Amino acid sequence: MKKKGHPILKDENVILFPGMVENYIENGLKFAEENNFVQAVACLDEANKYKELSDMVQSVYILSLLETGRANDAKKICETLYEKKSPFFEQVIELYLTILLDLKEYKQLNEVLNGLMKDSTYTFQQKKNFKQLKELSIKLLTDTTYSTDEDVQTNFDTELFELCNFKTLPYGRQEQLLQEAFQTDIKDITKEIITIIESSDIIPTIKSLALLLLGAAGVNNEVTVEKFGFKETVIPTAPPEHTAVDRVEPIKRYIENSLEKDPTKLQMTLEMVHRHAYTLFPFDWVGYTNEIVANRYIEYVDVLFGNSELQSDEFFKLLIVLEESLEVLSCE
Repeated sequence: MKKKGHPILKDENVILFPGMVENYIENGLKFAEENNFVQAVACLDEANKYKELSDMVQSVYILSLLETGRANDAKKICETLYEKKSPFFEQVIELYLTILLDLKEYKQLNEVLNGLMKDSTYTFQQKKNFKQLKELSIKLLTDTTYSTDEDVQTNFDTELFELCNFKTLPYGRQEQLLQEAFQTDIKDITKEIITIIESSDIIPTIKSLALLLLGAAGVNNEVTVEKFGFKETVIPTAPPEHTAVDRVEPIKRYIENSLEKDPTKLQMTLEMVHRHAYTLFPFDWVGYTNEIVANRYIEYVDVLFGNSELQSDEFFKLLIVLEESLEVLSCE
């Protein structure tokens, strides 16, 4: 009887026996599951030479590459999944944004976030998350050298930044103007931006963004910020040593440890902490340790789920005011 033939693939001088690539993939996934990322990458690197990996396998490949310090290679895969609108991309989008942050590729980060927020395939909640990530990423611009590249916009309507005009604009347009100003020389409108921050007619999140803009531009003028019962005169390039934004990561770790078995509450709690930290900037949850802040937010989310009653104390009063200030944006 004639033996059934199996095609033998060739790649230059390498003969690929039947099942060889599949074995690389299977072993790569197994090693990744065992947190042996060095071996996982070695296997997936080999498989990737000979065939296009499935989106699911590529998502594991990204994580393994990151764990082995190959952020640029992970970024390339993320870009591929983004361009082809892979159904698995939603699972790696936050990784993609984190990679861009780590690589300090802020221009590309903002382009990606702008595209995500305009994409109709994403839900309102997802777009809200993208917006929060964008707001928090701006904080990192304060640690970079102010750019005056040739492609930076130098001409814009300065009259829009005059308080009488600015405060009449929809909040979304106010935010857009300030975001665009990060790529612009703002020395001619520094006084106008300071006036915006010091005005009682401007909502807290816009004040936060405007203050970060001044810091990124290297402005050393004193600015008096007032919101949520706090008032302080600060220098944009040297904000207070401890702000709510600076404390997000340690607070996040406490929350993750407490809610690791309840992903729904975990996500909701973390989103709230991120929103409030940005809205509070340059202020802080004064007088409360990271652990206490984490526990109080967990308690508040329990209230929202109907599992407990709201306590009437100063922390929860601040938390409620923060939420109310953000509802203005969501209702616009």
